[in-house]
Amino acid sequence: MTGNRLAFYCDFDGTIAERDMIGVLVRRFAPPEALDIVQDVNAKRRTVKDGVEAMFRMTAASVYPQMVEYVREHTVLRPGFAEFVERCRTAGWRLTVVSGGFDFFVVPALAPFADTVAVYCNRLVEENGHLQVVWRVPCDETCEGGCGLCKPAVIRRTRRPGERLVVVGDGVTDVKQAQLADFVFARDKLLAECQRLHLPHASFDTFYDILEHPWVSETEVR
Repeated sequence: MTGNRLAFYCDFDGTIAERDMIGVLVRRFAPPEALDIVQDVNAKRRTVKDGVEAMFRMTAASVYPQMVEYVREHTVLRPGFAEFVERCRTAGWRLTVVSGGFDFFVVPALAPFADTVAVYCNRLVEENGHLQVVWRVPCDETCEGGCGLCKPAVIRRTRRPGERLVVVGDGVTDVKQAQLADFVFARDKLLAECQRLHLPHASFDTFYDILEHPWVSETEVR
């Protein structure tokens, strides 16, 4: 493989973070019926936007400080991520984290890499005693809608001419951006979708797997 113009667009929950931290928050702080919504989103019976908004509308704003404390203490990054960021930095590859998660845990977790990583994520605000999601990047006119934070819209806004696009992710929220990619590193539900859609992909467990794959290891350093 020749050239060095790779651009990585990487999910956070369940990808950079070992666990889906939104799922962790919902299970711990939202009412039990919110878990039914999680299943509906994963089964594509509800859009991501509708499902996530509904889950947090059920959640009392009074628990927000406990949510912040809990999730910051329990967010663990997947092995090899620091080395992956360093490889992107030294190679001159762009690394963009596009997360359906929230700034109060995504931003602190990625703070050590702020000089290399661009971050798109969302926030929560109080409305009528409950939590409301504020989406940073809504769907654009090209998207069919329902994304919440629209990962394909972020790609369309930021991709540069001549770049080879690599998507890294694990869930249903990553499928649309994976369909725009030249190559996908996938886990869990995204892996099944890549297989179903016959997208060029490889599975991964740690970021060391990504670093060792020919799409990365055989690409020239700047």
